[in-house]
Amino acid sequence: MSALPIENVIAAFPPSVKAGNVTLRPLSIGGAIRLAEKGIDVTKTPVPKDKLFAAAFVLSGAKDLKRFLRRAKCGLKELADAVEDVLNQAFATHIPQMQEKDAPAQLTPSGLGWAIVLVEWLCAEYGWSFDEALATPVCRALALQAAARVRHGGKHGGPDYVERTLDIVRNSTH
Repeated sequence: MSALPIENVIAAFPPSVKAGNVTLRPLSIGGAIRLAEKGIDVTKTPVPKDKLFAAAFVLSGAKDLKRFLRRAKCGLKELADAVEDVLNQAFATHIPQMQEKDAPAQLTPSGLGWAIVLVEWLCAEYGWSFDEALATPVCRALALQAAARVRHGGKHGGPDYVERTLDIVRNSTH
């Protein structure tokens, strides 16, 4: 049996990241929605400097913003790097779905938003409550989505975890 891909570890045990005395928890789906509410797009890094402490507050799970800001002791670059690490880890397990060849091109934004679609999918697929799905780390939900796609006979639109690892090894030896 071969070693498991790092994405398995990230999905099973999403890591926290420290910056000074601030601990940032893994990004949950609900956390992504809270960040969007504050004007922070988690799919784009780096987070703008003027929104960095708001992002750290949400990712820390703290309840009182003023108290969080008074107690946070870390450098701005250290905090920016930690926030970026958390956001990058959140999407490290994403494998896009294969797009249908004949699907019409979307020229304007549409849809419900990826976060609520992912929550609904977790509820429908696994029978979880809405609150359980909201609390799920994004990295875990995306890994489950990829695994369920395979179980249901779907195809990935990009390399899977083992293929990614092989690509990294190939690229590092050339």
